[in-house]
Amino acid sequence: MNNQQVKPYERVQLFSGGGSRFGYYLGSYAALAAHDLTPDIIVGTCGGSLSAYLVQLAPDPKDLQALMCSRELYRVITAIRHVAPDEANKRLKLRYMTHALKRWRLSKQKDNGQRQRQADSYERLLNELQQLAMFRIDNEQYWLDELSQFATSNNDISNTDKATPEIAIIASRLYQTPADGLYNEKLTLQELLFAPPRLANLPKSVSSLADEQITSPAHTFANGRIHQSVKVQTQWDFAPVIRASMADMYYLPPTHIPELGWCLGGVINLTPIELACQLGDSVFAETKAGYDPWLAAPAIQRVFGFDPNRRLAAVHGYQPMEVSSHINTAASNNRQLHWLPFADNEQKLRGQNVQKHFNLKQMTVELIHRDYDGFVQQMQAQWQYGYQRTVDYIQQHKL
Repeated sequence: MNNQQVKPYERVQLFSGGGSRFGYYLGSYAALAAHDLTPDIIVGTCGGSLSAYLVQLAPDPKDLQALMCSRELYRVITAIRHVAPDEANKRLKLRYMTHALKRWRLSKQKDNGQRQRQADSYERLLNELQQLAMFRIDNEQYWLDELSQFATSNNDISNTDKATPEIAIIASRLYQTPADGLYNEKLTLQELLFAPPRLANLPKSVSSLADEQITSPAHTFANGRIHQSVKVQTQWDFAPVIRASMADMYYLPPTHIPELGWCLGGVINLTPIELACQLGDSVFAETKAGYDPWLAAPAIQRVFGFDPNRRLAAVHGYQPMEVSSHINTAASNNRQLHWLPFADNEQKLRGQNVQKHFNLKQMTVELIHRDYDGFVQQMQAQWQYGYQRTVDYIQQHKL
């Protein structure tokens, strides 16, 4: 795309991950709204998909803050739990630990990707992701129902006059490619884009966003393990799609969506900067810290076949456009990529999120949820961090 093409949105914001610190996205969104920079579309991945859903339910920042601190959201978060001792036998726990060590070891070998593709099969990897996931969701079929009920029953939220940003969510799927397909392999993964319906009828100026015409950025890093084209869905429901986007490997098991098969997390394209810059003139994204070389990076490389830190470097170095010299400063500020400084969120919000604890006796990673009052304190701290960092950026760059 070039600078003269008409894009479907003016402003795009990325909610790219966040994990249990997802609340800082909500504060950042509120800061943009307070400065007349409300995004027209939000693209959510992983934990950011839940934040995007909260904005969809309560686009007014005051209502959003009430929803963020509600008992309904508290029950949604505490429904995510670690596997109980009686749900995983000792042999399975040992298998998890040995596989984690194996993933780390293989990630240090240059040719591990080729050997993994030769040894893997659809059934083998699916079984591994289902059996070795550390966490589960209670009452999963109705997991997010309370949030929508809260939004529709709250008069302030249901009667708000605020425009609601459109929502897009990224996930991925695991499937077997036909023998005569694009890739003659037993195992293939594909990026999924769950997009607003209006993107199905885009003008020719943005026709590259049509189904099967978007190229998955991770494809170039994955040596054929990831399908080159993105599968675009414009008819979808929030609950199963959010669950799919959050199902990152070895955390939550894959989830099944009938028309797509077994789906897993949004980490396949955690910061979809190329897509965002195709969608809008002004993009608000976040700087991110590097992936943990012991657990996170080997897990992503094991499943998706690429080094996530190489992809992250490409994201941070992405140059979407050049603004013509005749455009004034104010106009150019509204036609560029804005990197919000959130790379230190783990350090700044330490203790203000769900805690993980390794139980050596049980050989499990336990989730430690605070009581409701502690949860509200966490959410408020996350909101304030995201809000203030975004305000500081807006003021510094005179947006």
